[in-house]
Amino acid sequence: MTFVCFAIYSGVTYLLIDIDAFTMHNYSDDNPETNEKLLKLDLLPILLFTSLVCSSDVVAAVSIVSYKEQPKLYSCIFGEGIFNDSVSIILFGAVESVVKNPKVDAGTPFEIMGQFFLLGTVSVSIGILFGVLTSLMFKHMRFLSHSPVMEMFILFSLAMICYYSTSSLTIAKCEMSGIISLLTCAIFDGHYAWHNLS
Repeated sequence: MTFVCFAIYSGVTYLLIDIDAFTMHNYSDDNPETNEKLLKLDLLPILLFTSLVCSSDVVAAVSIVSYKEQPKLYSCIFGEGIFNDSVSIILFGAVESVVKNPKVDAGTPFEIMGQFFLLGTVSVSIGILFGVLTSLMFKHMRFLSHSPVMEMFILFSLAMICYYSTSSLTIAKCEMSGIISLLTCAIFDGHYAWHNLS
């Protein structure tokens, strides 16, 4: 769904800017004839902007559905929203890495897709690695479980290390997404590590 929205938003925005449908107003200028200018954007800034706005907002849908009455429906809507947000974050990072090279040609969409899959795969893999590490630590190192405060501190510390190590990693001009790796690590911790907490 996010990719469809991205393609539609990008195409429509590019067409509207191409036919001079958008204007900018300069309200600080006293001359009314120079207040209005046509908005001109290249394709890459349009792609960057539309990658930000293409994620669907699930806040309205989640606020309508009650978790107590329909927990499965609520979980499906919430999970779909989280997934769309993750895809949008990765898509923005991929387009941002391509924007640094201002040349647009026939290979640009393939470069964006390649950066998308690279960023997504590496970020999710690092999150899985830290999630498995945390789960195995709490399973096999029982001396960590003598205090709930210590457990939570270790759990949050490993999650923050996961976030910061992924955010500082740059591969092929593409900055990895710490948010995606943190989300993946939290999912693993929620499924596996919590069984071994005191």
